[in-house]
Amino acid sequence: MKKLSFILPVLLVILIAFAGGDGKKVAIIKLKKGSATIISSDGTIVEAKKGLWVAQGSVVKTEARSFVKLSFIDKSTMNIGPKSEMKIEKFSKNEPGVINVISGKIRSKVSKNYLKMDKNKSKLFVRSKSAVMGIRGTDFAFTMNKKTGASTAVLFEGSVVFNRINNKNRKLDLESIVNRGRRIKPGQFSIVRMNLKNPTIPAKMSSKQIKKLEKNENFVSNKSDSAKPQKLVKSIVPPGLSGDIVSNDGKSLELGIKKVVKINVKHKEKVFDEKAKSDSKGFANGDSIKPVDGAIVHIESGTVIPIGKDAVFDSNNGEWVSNSVGSVDDKGSYVPPVNYTITDEGNLLKTVGNQIHIVDTNIKSIDQVPSMGNIQTQIFVPTAVEGPKPAGEAEKAPLGVVGSINPDGNLLPPPLPIGTPFAPNTYNLYGPGGPGGPGGPGPKTKARFKVIKGQ
Repeated sequence: MKKLSFILPVLLVILIAFAGGDGKKVAIIKLKKGSATIISSDGTIVEAKKGLWVAQGSVVKTEARSFVKLSFIDKSTMNIGPKSEMKIEKFSKNEPGVINVISGKIRSKVSKNYLKMDKNKSKLFVRSKSAVMGIRGTDFAFTMNKKTGASTAVLFEGSVVFNRINNKNRKLDLESIVNRGRRIKPGQFSIVRMNLKNPTIPAKMSSKQIKKLEKNENFVSNKSDSAKPQKLVKSIVPPGLSGDIVSNDGKSLELGIKKVVKINVKHKEKVFDEKAKSDSKGFANGDSIKPVDGAIVHIESGTVIPIGKDAVFDSNNGEWVSNSVGSVDDKGSYVPPVNYTITDEGNLLKTVGNQIHIVDTNIKSIDQVPSMGNIQTQIFVPTAVEGPKPAGEAEKAPLGVVGSINPDGNLLPPPLPIGTPFAPNTYNLYGPGGPGGPGGPGPKTKARFKVIKGQ
């Protein structure tokens, strides 16, 4: 009897300790579509089912065309998109939780009660291997490309702060890393890439894209046929005029048209914030990289689709609009124009005869970028992608160039030495030395790749 009275308290202490550890139930599956599994901290794998509780320390893994919706103990919700892995590292009602996006994408709405915590501190941390986001708002999306290490943050409502995790700050607590990051406002996005020192300066996402992303919380199309590739069309800007003139105030537009067609045009005066308009064009200034406002983003890879001089400034939405860059489907995913494709790694490819060319997607001011059909390209052969390098190793962009395809569909060796890299920035395309330099493809490189065509 004495032994029993001693054993029971010990067991009680053990159970209490276990309840505070990884075995603590923190979320319940509210909805599941397709195929998904839950991997517990002890390695046990079970099929995800509606009504199943998920413990702290567990990984939720979804397959293609599948998603899982979780409801946490504080009433916050999180949707895990197709082909994604997400680990609940820590979650509590009273202190910031930590969600690790191993790969793929998530969409989350944080409960109002959770936001009653200190307004100057993060309520939830969403991290990947390369980036961390401190949640101080309510509705956001976060993606992680496991092959390239790129992370993308998109905000629909509230406030978030986004920063890169690197060798210098890796040992700091997450709040300290976040406090030195970029603050993102609703409607904006920011990207962390392995070969960028800092996250991109937050920029306004295309109104068309962000509205569709916001509506599609599950990342799964509701239509059997989303969007088809669009034909490259001529610029809406008349010959002889620039996008700036067409989008300018009525008086400047009138004068511009008079110079070209020599007719009188009546106008209504509009007032523009010229500095804001100039900043909206995007820029690449050292470590400060800002995409153009109105950009379409390949969410899965963080590639920003280049908008060029044919774009027109929409003063109502404060963004640049081009009809030559492609479109977005009902999910908010990028659909390239006809004869263009984009890979899982975010390489924008153009078919030219029997060759595949890679399009220069370096982030620049729109004044430096022509329309889509005239953007500089180089013949493309992909290199093997192994994902982000471990801490301490050189961080390189996992892309290659040069080669062609024969009638049998086989890759041929390059006919000529690799040419000059894109200028002035090549961080989206090559390693530090550009093509042929450190990190570039060697003559014996073997590769296999998958190209995703417009849906």
